[in-house]
Formats: sequence, structure tokens, C-alpha cells
Amino acid sequence: MSKEKKIKVKKPFYKKWWVWVIAIIVIVNIASGGDEEESTTETKADTKATETKAKPEEKKEAKKEAPKQHQVGDVVKVGKLEYTVKGVEETQKISNVLGDKTTSGKFVIVEMAIKNLDKKERMADSNMFKVKADGAEYGADAELDMYVNEGGIGFFLESINPNISKTGKVVFELPAEAKAYNIEVSSGAGWSGGEYEQIKLK
Repeated sequence: MSKEKKIKVKKPFYKKWWVWVIAIIVIVNIASGGDEEESTTETKADTKATETKAKPEEKKEAKKEAPKQHQVGDVVKVGKLEYTVKGVEETQKISNVLGDKTTSGKFVIVEMAIKNLDKKERMADSNMFKVKADGAEYGADAELDMYVNEGGIGFFLESINPNISKTGKVVFELPAEAKAYNIEVSSGAGWSGGEYEQIKLK
């Protein structure tokens, strides 16, 4: 009696278990890769949106202008007073009937007009003015004001009525090496002060 040989039948490849394992791994990788791409796209979109929002703010900052630099001859309003510097002179010697005054530095003589815009009388005084040069501050010399103002004492305790303008000279003593300087004018003497503007003299 002859023995029959058993014939092995090969299973199709799709019925093998390891084929399905590989297929599942591939599908999982594709799915996770797609999520990463979506995440990257969302991140880029968020970045662009942030940049777009920031740009208008940058433009607003660029539009901010520096405060105007007032010059000799400009009408400068400070509170209820209006100033106009009419001229600036430098000298080392001031003379009049009272005698001579000299300095090792230089005298800066500022001629200006002050107009009262208030509805009541306002008091002017030489201590309302300061000269700023090289980070230092210089006060007016009330005694020297008498040397440069004809028949008067300039703005020393001078009263100005509403809508009236008065012209006078103020003297400052500065170092000889001072090349550039501004005069600071106030909104008033004493308690009525507190507001300031600067006018470039040189």
C-alpha cells in the first residue's frame, strides 16, 4: 500500500499575519504625519496673524513726531502767556551810566516780548527764564537787566495787563565755551508757573 504525499497549499500573502502588522504600522505613520503637517500649517498661520497685528502698532510708533523745536522769532504759547524772542546778543562787556560789567565767560542778552492772554493781570519776573547749555542750567541776572533795559528793570516784577504785550531784555552769564543753548520760558511766576517750553537761541 503506497503512502500518499501531503501537498502543502500556500496561503495567499494577504492572509499572513505579519502582512497586516506592517500595513497597520504604515497607516499609523501616514496618519501621524498628516497631523504634524496640519499642526505646522496652523503654527505658520498663527505666526502670520501675529505679525499682521504687530505691523499697525509699528506704523503708529513711526508716526509719532518729536516735539517741535522753537526758534528765534517763533510765537510760543505757554499757559496763558505768549513769548517771542526778537534777538540774541553775546558780549563780554556791558556798559551804561551805572558803569561797566565784564566777564571771563560771556553775557547772553535775550530780547523778547511777552503777551498776557489771561483775563486778568499777570506778573512777570526774570526768574521765569532759564538758559540750558551742555546739561547745565543758568538763571537770569536781575542786576545786569538794569544795564541793558532803557529806563527800567526789564521784566523784574513787571505787571502785564490782559491782551497787552511788553518787550524787555534778560541777561545770562555763560561759560565762553558754550556753543549751543536754549532758553526755557515758564507759564508764569511763582504758583502760576509749572508749564515750560524751550526756544533755541544758538
